[in-house]
Formats: sequence, C-alpha cells, structure tokens
Amino acid sequence: MFTIQEDFHGWLLDQAAALRARDYESLDWDHLAEELEQMGARERRELRSELKILLLHLLKLKFQPSQLHRHHSWRNSIVETREQMVDIIKDSPGIFQGKRDEVLADVYVRARDKAARESRLPQGTLPEACPWTYEQVIDPWFFPGLTKT
Repeated sequence: MFTIQEDFHGWLLDQAAALRARDYESLDWDHLAEELEQMGARERRELRSELKILLLHLLKLKFQPSQLHRHHSWRNSIVETREQMVDIIKDSPGIFQGKRDEVLADVYVRARDKAARESRLPQGTLPEACPWTYEQVIDPWFFPGLTKT
C-alpha cells in the first residue's frame, strides 16, 4: 500500500483497487474525499477558463469590427471553445451547481477586462454586464457582429 505522500499515482491505484474489492479498512477516507473535491474544482476551473475564452472572442467580434482580418481566427476559437464546453457539460451536467447565470456574470467581468486590455478599447466601450444570455453564448450559430454564413 502506498501513501498519498509517497506515490500519488500508486496511492490512486491502491484506492481504486480497495474500492472495487469493497475493502473499506484500506480506504484513505479523508484523502479520498479531498481528492474528489479537488477533481470537481479542477473541472469547474476548466469550464470557467473555456467560458472566459469564449466570451473574450465574442466581445472581440462584436466590438472590434475594424479587425476584420482576425474574425476568422476568433470564429474558429469560438467554435472550438464551445465544443470543449459542450463536452465538459455533457460529462458533468451539474457542473454549474445551479449557479449558471452567476458563473456567466462573474466570468464575463474577467473576459471584459482582458478584452479591453488586448484590444486597447476604452473600458466603457464594452458593456458592464454580459450582453448575451447563456443560451446565446453557447449557440453554435451565434456570432455577434457577423452576418450568418
């Protein structure tokens, strides 16, 4: 048996074997609970990161019409990011923990700040609150500032 401090990977395999064998005495209950919580937190951070990238590029499409030469790249990033988000949500439908709109609003603030820095647009150019609903943000055909092609 490995301890979590000695060999994390070995510990994981030992714990999985103990769970399958229903060997409750060999389970490291506290560390298992902690690792499960951390797995959930990592997944939520990954989703928030993807959402930030998505919002960043949606903002650039909408508020940087002069950067037409970059629209194709931003659009591709939007498509890829939406696909990543769909995969995460499909695997973990409860990932938002009932706070989807709060997460969208929180992540939007960060995306807005980054968009302002990267575009050098005055902060007041970009809306303070997310101008789109969650449904619009994940809609595969929604590209603000572009006509449908």
